[in-house]
Amino acid sequence: MNALLVMLTVAAQMTTQTPPATAPTATAPTATAPTAAKQPTLRLAVYELKSQPGDERLAELATDAVVVELRKLQRVSVVSMDEVRAMLDLESQKQLLGCGDDSCVAEIADSLGVDGVIIGSIAHLEAQTVFGLRRIDQRDAKTVGQVTERLTSENGEEVLAAVGPFVQKLFPEFPLRAGAVRGVSPEIALLLNPPPLPKPVFYVVAGAAAVTGLAAVGAAAVNSVLIGQVTAQQKTALNQPVDGASFVDLRAASDGWATAAVVLAASAGVLAVSAGGVALFTEWRSE
Repeated sequence: MNALLVMLTVAAQMTTQTPPATAPTATAPTATAPTAAKQPTLRLAVYELKSQPGDERLAELATDAVVVELRKLQRVSVVSMDEVRAMLDLESQKQLLGCGDDSCVAEIADSLGVDGVIIGSIAHLEAQTVFGLRRIDQRDAKTVGQVTERLTSENGEEVLAAVGPFVQKLFPEFPLRAGAVRGVSPEIALLLNPPPLPKPVFYVVAGAAAVTGLAAVGAAAVNSVLIGQVTAQQKTALNQPVDGASFVDLRAASDGWATAAVVLAASAGVLAVSAGGVALFTEWRSE
């Protein structure tokens, strides 16, 4: 764990590097009002949301959505665990994945040099989804904000829709950046629940499977005819000489059609399975 904390510290230094200072100019100093002093930036680390088995994808997208929402706030700097993990070696990543309790999270946050950490969880309870986020002040080692709600379980989008309001409740003192709009974009929801496919997609794939299957049957029929001719020549050769070159060409043609029949049959099978998969995601209701 100590080695992991050292590497996290190095990662934090890499993420907080500032460009080299430029040489001062010869302009005369100007007095600035005390109220114009730059306000400090709040540095946050967002830990992966905990979830139940089967909800890993939802937890991943919700975690990313929390990071995006926090980055919309003024004077807030955010680092995600994915970004930290990208800077660590494989062994350190394993240690990071095994870190789940609050004390371990606090050590990671301390190593990253952040002011606070965001943790949360997603759980299903009967027909409801319990979604919660917690804001922890790293300096005082205490929870300074917490939001938990029971949402009507739908398809996971209820969690994504709650991310924006949750962040607003946890950070009311931080306004949005200029031009930013609160809330998860529809594109994120589409990653969780892709829209159903139109019926023509199924018909195209199923049609391709049927055509390929018919082509395989045709190739097999041609091969059968050629095999009959090869057999006939073999019987003729028992009583009288035959053209050896013609026999070789006929046998090669038969082998070629046999190979084509096998390839086409395999392709038809793949397309048929694909058509079955497409059918599961096709919108069959009449418009």
